[in-house]
Amino acid sequence: MLRLFLLLFWLLTTNASNLHRRNGTGLTDAVTWDSHSLFIQAQRIFILSAEIHPWRLPGNPDLWADLFQKVKANGFNTVCFIVDWAFHYPEPSTNNGNGDFEEGTYRDIQRFIDEAKKTGLWLILNRPGPYINAETSGGGLPGWVGNIAGDLRTNNPNYTQAWTPYMNTVSKLIAKNQITEGGPIILVQAENEFSAGPTRSPYMQMIIDTYRANGIVVPITHNDQHAGQAGNFSPDLPGTGRVNIYCGDSYPQGSNGWAQVQSIYFSAHEAVAPSNPLCLAEFGGGFLLEWGAVSPRGGTGYEKYSGDLTNATYENIFYKENYAQTATIQIYGGTNWGQTAAPVSYTSYDYGGGINENRVANSKMNEMRQQGLFLRVSRDLLGSTLLANGTNYTTNSLIHTAELRNHDTGAGFYVTRHNDSTSLALTTTQLTVQTSQGEIVIPKTTNITFNGRESKIIVTDYVFGASATTVLYSTAEILTWTTIDDTDYIILYAPAGQTGETVFLSDEEPTVDLLDAPIASSSFSNGALVLNYTLDGSHFIHIQIDGKSVTVILMDKTVADRWHAPVISAEGTFGNYFSIGTNETVLVSGPYVLRSAELIGNTLALVGDLNGTTPVEFIAPSGISQLTWNGGFVEVTRSSRGSFTGSLEAPSLNITLPPLIDWKVMGSLPEVDDFDDTTFTIANLTTTNYTNLPPLAGSQVLYSQQYGFYGGNLIFRGRFDATGDETGVNLTVQYGFAGGYSAFLNGVFLGSGQGNSTISLSTDVWMFPDGALRAAEENVLVVIQDHMGLSETNTNGGKEPRGIRGYSLVGGNTTFTSWTLQGNQGGAAGTPDTFRGYLNEGGLYAERVGAHLPGFPDDSWNTGSPLDGTSKAGVNFYRTTFDLPIPDGFDVPVRLLITPSDITSNFRVQIYLNGWQVGKYINDIGPQTVFVLPTGILRRQSTNTLALSLWSLDSQGASIAGLELISDGTFSTALQFTDRESPDYADQQDQRPTPMNIPAM
Repeated sequence: MLRLFLLLFWLLTTNASNLHRRNGTGLTDAVTWDSHSLFIQAQRIFILSAEIHPWRLPGNPDLWADLFQKVKANGFNTVCFIVDWAFHYPEPSTNNGNGDFEEGTYRDIQRFIDEAKKTGLWLILNRPGPYINAETSGGGLPGWVGNIAGDLRTNNPNYTQAWTPYMNTVSKLIAKNQITEGGPIILVQAENEFSAGPTRSPYMQMIIDTYRANGIVVPITHNDQHAGQAGNFSPDLPGTGRVNIYCGDSYPQGSNGWAQVQSIYFSAHEAVAPSNPLCLAEFGGGFLLEWGAVSPRGGTGYEKYSGDLTNATYENIFYKENYAQTATIQIYGGTNWGQTAAPVSYTSYDYGGGINENRVANSKMNEMRQQGLFLRVSRDLLGSTLLANGTNYTTNSLIHTAELRNHDTGAGFYVTRHNDSTSLALTTTQLTVQTSQGEIVIPKTTNITFNGRESKIIVTDYVFGASATTVLYSTAEILTWTTIDDTDYIILYAPAGQTGETVFLSDEEPTVDLLDAPIASSSFSNGALVLNYTLDGSHFIHIQIDGKSVTVILMDKTVADRWHAPVISAEGTFGNYFSIGTNETVLVSGPYVLRSAELIGNTLALVGDLNGTTPVEFIAPSGISQLTWNGGFVEVTRSSRGSFTGSLEAPSLNITLPPLIDWKVMGSLPEVDDFDDTTFTIANLTTTNYTNLPPLAGSQVLYSQQYGFYGGNLIFRGRFDATGDETGVNLTVQYGFAGGYSAFLNGVFLGSGQGNSTISLSTDVWMFPDGALRAAEENVLVVIQDHMGLSETNTNGGKEPRGIRGYSLVGGNTTFTSWTLQGNQGGAAGTPDTFRGYLNEGGLYAERVGAHLPGFPDDSWNTGSPLDGTSKAGVNFYRTTFDLPIPDGFDVPVRLLITPSDITSNFRVQIYLNGWQVGKYINDIGPQTVFVLPTGILRRQSTNTLALSLWSLDSQGASIAGLELISDGTFSTALQFTDRESPDYADQQDQRPTPMNIPAM
């Protein structure tokens, strides 16, 4: 199964014998590791990482900062990213072998790295290639690579020659952005989801050697996809291609309902990589949906499907379980615009992440912020060892516990949940824990409650704050702690209505002020201060304990969703990185997104987004008495509990999304009739290097990759001189999963073939209707094929062709005399649109002449709507314009909603916004019906051009049932939006054919 995308990469426990041994690359001490965790500049760091792919937010690199800020605001300290070889090397000699990393485009990887550094996020280049998977066309291998002789992803010399220039270029880019050079890159992965073998292991070693030869000194990792962690390329096993840090991956959640947690990662890792911290380079935070996927609870698409199975509750159960082993999570998916997707994936790459495809942070991010804040301050967890797990820790055998212990400090962490992780039961229990005061059954007065799918990390002998106060145990979870002035603050939380018991060690009886917490009580005996309470809202308790000032903040989980602990930056290269550059924070409640916090004189300056007017509360150093929000002053008052409170006013915006009207239409399949195809590519090759999938019939090889076309619709025109005995044609067309094609003879429709989510080619015999064949004349067979992207698969030598695999005429002995082929204008090597790239458009006539671009002259086109559609098989192309005036200070994410027509109607739609192909809709396969119109491509201050191709695969034609713009919400924001202009028709007119006015079908 293909796997990828957002990843929470976490390094935790292995055996205690390696506790004090640190390993390194021998090239730098900036990043080292032991069997427990990673060290950055000699400090243990919990690497909590999201994953963002630069190209999946096309059109406006300015918005990378938006994603980075949302990721950091919600508990993460790292982002993993991928570089896709295919985008940077559309041909082997691109930019004299240096590749295309054009500034201001999605290929500007240096800009991506710089934005992460500005935000204060570490970077893991977890897939520089050559192969990345990622549900991208070809798995990141450029289309031309499939044309070489021999297998891919081996030490095949032809393949080595192909990847070496790219890997040299990207390695040098990595090297100058490593932490040792003041950059944010701390780890680099070699290859991806790859196993050892006689020709594969030497290839892996060549990649590692290329990294080192080009100056990469940080640790090299590997992601071993194989079940049970097979140990491929582990440093603790013999062989070539050994990396520094070995990782696996796992997507435990089933597609038909909740899965049972399996605690297998620790033991699997111990068997193959005991010297390493336990690492999964991927762990399911969402999962891939394929063409045709339908939610088990009804509806289609990631919102309904993944939302059921990988929501915040899933994170609460599965991630906390894995903190005794390892953990991963997916955050920002994005859009498979143009022809960038592999055949397994449709346009949306939302993946069910915590930040959706339209950049909206959802409830999953609240859960991750809670976990991330705890992991950020709980250093003892990183040095802990898993001692045991099971159901024998509690008074109720329905509850499972994993016990972790830091042998240096004595701190304990008990990760608890229902033994049956699918359980929705309400269960109460007590827990037996080992502490510095001996074995204790906790809590003493009430019970610990588990309400269905809920997990808790219960701490013992947990030391916090500048004054090193010890929590003997707490049955409520710790959200975070910080020291502000001379007071240590600790936040405890649990679901509303549940009870908690927290015990602090003290030499003398503390002074306790319950303030506004009537739900709490306290008692002191034998050196232990016991707090008992019910979680409901938020309440402060002030304690003077052994001469130290401690404030305990009690919150129910819903209230905790609104609290943040933003980093206050310090001076220096890494001054905005927590633990490495600064430990200073403030505590803030209220904002939907809190992008940054700064102390300026007596003012706390907050920057962020709101999804409505919200109360604000903050705790800051004593010199702070004022608050600004996005630069404007906010009236605040000091509360009785010592915090400041006020209200963040979200300005109102009444915006009506415009209707999509005033369409114009042109036909877009003139090639089926008499057509001058002298500019088409002559398909006259008779041999192929796709030896594992050779042509099935016919003398010419009709594989599109061999002629420089790697994505988008393809048009083939085959000629033969008929004797009159020909009765039909036999075609085998390989298009990729969910693909399709239509065939015409002399302008007469023969029929269409289609695949589905598991069928990538079809073989059909099309009989010639009466009158279609021209006896004793030249006949033209036209095939229009939907290219669904290049396969990621590593079977068939890593190569799979696209195009016509077999063709022959039925009846007589006639053969085709010639074939021509057309894909996107100019192919990969000569596309007129180098800004968007060669994968943005395909071979439809309207695409080739530039009718999808703003400014294309459509005055002579007829009025016609896609809601009326086509009257027969073929393709129409539609254009309209609309204005969407959104004022500064607001973020309004917009989508296009397509109302499905009857499922028996076989048609395909491509969606173009301002020249960018942002969606592909297949009515009879689905599942996607809503398509993001990406901010940055969608213009706020000027007119937008929306274009659609409508291809009917049925003789009776087709139409779209409905089209409208919808919004994901209105947010007041600190983001500064600028309409980024992409090339329009005038910029490319000289490189495109002169358009004809083709009648609509």
